[in-house]
Amino acid sequence: MSVVLVTPPLYKACEPLLGVATLKAYLQAHGVACATIDANAEAQDWLLAVERGDAAAERLAASATPAERTTRLTRAWPHLRKRLARHKAALRSPDTYADLDRYRTAVTSLNRAIGLVAAGHDAAHGSPVTATLTDYLDARYCDMDSASVLAAARAPETNLFHDYYVNDLVPRIVAMNPRVVGLSLIFRNQLLCGVALATLLRRALPDAHVTLGGELVSAWIDDLENTHLMELADSVIPYEGELPLLALGRGAPFPEVPNLCWRDADGALHKNPTRKVASLAEVPTPDFDDAPWHLYFAPERTAPIVSARGCYWNRCTFCPEVVNPESKLRIARGDDLARQLDAVHERHGVTLFHFIDSAMPAKALRAVAQHVIDHDRPYRWYGFSRLEPYLFADGFAETLYAGGCRMLKLGLETASQRLLDVMDKHQDIVDVGRILEALHAARVLVHGFIMFGTPLEEEDDAEATRAFVAEHADHVQFLNCSLMNLAKGSPMALDPPRHGVREVIPFEIPGHTLDLALYDNFRATGWGRQGARRFLQRRFLADPRVRPAYLRTAPQFDSNHSVFFHGLVFGDAAVPDTGAPTAPPPGEGR
Repeated sequence: MSVVLVTPPLYKACEPLLGVATLKAYLQAHGVACATIDANAEAQDWLLAVERGDAAAERLAASATPAERTTRLTRAWPHLRKRLARHKAALRSPDTYADLDRYRTAVTSLNRAIGLVAAGHDAAHGSPVTATLTDYLDARYCDMDSASVLAAARAPETNLFHDYYVNDLVPRIVAMNPRVVGLSLIFRNQLLCGVALATLLRRALPDAHVTLGGELVSAWIDDLENTHLMELADSVIPYEGELPLLALGRGAPFPEVPNLCWRDADGALHKNPTRKVASLAEVPTPDFDDAPWHLYFAPERTAPIVSARGCYWNRCTFCPEVVNPESKLRIARGDDLARQLDAVHERHGVTLFHFIDSAMPAKALRAVAQHVIDHDRPYRWYGFSRLEPYLFADGFAETLYAGGCRMLKLGLETASQRLLDVMDKHQDIVDVGRILEALHAARVLVHGFIMFGTPLEEEDDAEATRAFVAEHADHVQFLNCSLMNLAKGSPMALDPPRHGVREVIPFEIPGHTLDLALYDNFRATGWGRQGARRFLQRRFLADPRVRPAYLRTAPQFDSNHSVFFHGLVFGDAAVPDTGAPTAPPPGEGR
């Protein structure tokens, strides 16, 4: 095997990742053998095995001074053990998504099982890991400090998944005898687990080339020489991976590999010139042959797909991609997109597609819907869209629904027209209301994203957002609420005074240099984050008209599971209230 691509834990295990499936298809189309391994889905399945819970409970019971929390987990294990398989099956059953209480019970129970195993690991290794179905933290390490991440890499035995790695995953990869092993790091939650795996692979495969790639790595590339990232693997591949992996898979010398960041024998760092595929027509249909469909926490097979690379709007002032010179827009042709949908359906039986574009262009929305209608395809799909006036044009929302669209994720951000203009969203709030009404009438779900605490926001702006969402409570079925952090490299960060930022304040954690932080704190000319936080918790989420959409939003899995609640929403099922939120709302912080 020339190339093996691995997606390390830990993130939402509800569908395969598009990136590695696309890379596999591209490499194999060019004669380079490639395999993909979804180590995230495998690792979570390994973690949730009964024997893992048994071992953890036994270890904790023998602990000299068990903490109150671990005592509760141990006492709850016999009851949870009997129902563990049922809870895993529940997240894979359509029936669960007609009953929010049953859904929440399954998620909560699986998180408790993971918490028990993590506590047992801590008792054995002194490694205080906090893990859930969607997150991974280790109190010994800071994933925003590259020196701390390097320490985690040098002690892979402290990682929660160490035994899965050394007893299963690494031997399988060694048996493939790869020339190149690529680890795809998309989410920060993967970082500590990914670098531990990289260390074990480099030890087991001294002649193979282990490289790190993915969106997370790409975000650090400008300051690479001031971090320890190059000590974690043999190389780093930022941005797109097709051309560099093809070159590495063919054995090209490092200086000839596009995009590659590497060190020579003298330790000098080299950043090779970047290249990318010129057109999406050059990229074949993603290859999901290696996907462990049976392990995903979803009631049906869901395939990620993309209609464009880059963002066609690319002007929002809080987004770092706006000034990224590598962010080149390429949009797939409608017929190419239709062929990909058909090919994935025919090969894997997929009928639900998740478009992971930053924002689906209008012509992509039309092309997909029209293909479904014209050819009577059984497809349903969802994705991000900008709030553009064409969405409320006569019959357009109805065409989307008839063409399989079941949900749109929409960046509402704020209902203050003043702030929308400042952020260069180019959205008319009156039009936004009409869009929401049109989508609801057509039975298209809306998963709305609200962002409080932008630098120029005042209480009146936040109140306008609360009033708007309350007015359209029937039209926004799910809510993801967050407080804005200042993204490094965004237009706001590059010109703070223009955007109401009085002072940029780097985040600090005592004892750490946060060279991998992607956001800064800030002092604003508006009412500030404290005022925004209080309003969000005490006014916005406490509004009885707003609250149902927040409560309906899937815990942990968020928008990845929202589409499965389509029948519940339009069947007018009641949303149970579980009490006041005790944790930060989805999207805040990390």
